[in-house]
Amino acid sequence: MLSELKTQFNVLKALAIHNLQGQMKSYNYGFAWVILEPLVFIAGFRLMRKFLGGMASPSGMTPLLFYVLGVMPLYLCFEGIRAYSIAASPSKMLSFPRITPVDMALGAAISSFAVYFVLFWLVAVPVSIYENVWPPENILSIMFALISAWLLGISFGLIISGAYRVFPPTKQFVSYISFALRIGGGMFFSITMIPIAWWPLFSWNPVFQVTEIIRDAWYESYVSPIADPIFVVECILGMLLLGLSIERFMRRVPYA
Repeated sequence: MLSELKTQFNVLKALAIHNLQGQMKSYNYGFAWVILEPLVFIAGFRLMRKFLGGMASPSGMTPLLFYVLGVMPLYLCFEGIRAYSIAASPSKMLSFPRITPVDMALGAAISSFAVYFVLFWLVAVPVSIYENVWPPENILSIMFALISAWLLGISFGLIISGAYRVFPPTKQFVSYISFALRIGGGMFFSITMIPIAWWPLFSWNPVFQVTEIIRDAWYESYVSPIADPIFVVECILGMLLLGLSIERFMRRVPYA
């Protein structure tokens, strides 16, 4: 049992390294785009707050780190979601006996997590020092939020991988979902910035819960009224079980 787990771990490690070596190969500037895209969002939200004045961060939360803590978990989630196309696409590497579509998806997701996890700390630490909010109140909760955002993305990606396998235009619907997460995932607002009557509706969104958890964990002065780590874990387990079941069943279906 332990030897099999060790072998599978080595498979995932090799796939992750392979994906890191070819990370973002479709872009001319390689890793530069990985870094620039979330930073452009952070800078854009900060400038909108400065010039419009209507997007001020809640009391007790500094303006620039507020957006860093909102944007970076969302990108971890997006990278997890992108694993759906890998899990549902044919690959020559699947001819190896120890490699499955889930291994391929996890390998790609792990490499992306490594990039954005490091990028998060490279951005958050200097920004928090500049704004005098270093160190964070609860670093373990921050780690939980980052990993949870990534796992939520993977779980959802596995769920939609079945539809993508038989209906490739599903990719278009995924872009709509990503857009909805950008709007409602807490990138540029927190729960205290919206009317109380809407709180129950937003509390059902596990991605928004993650952004609330990470801001609650960083700022000592902010206590989220809806942050619920148990709910996030329940969503991850339920979606992951469903996603793995769908992926396993769809292996019997030929590629479209």
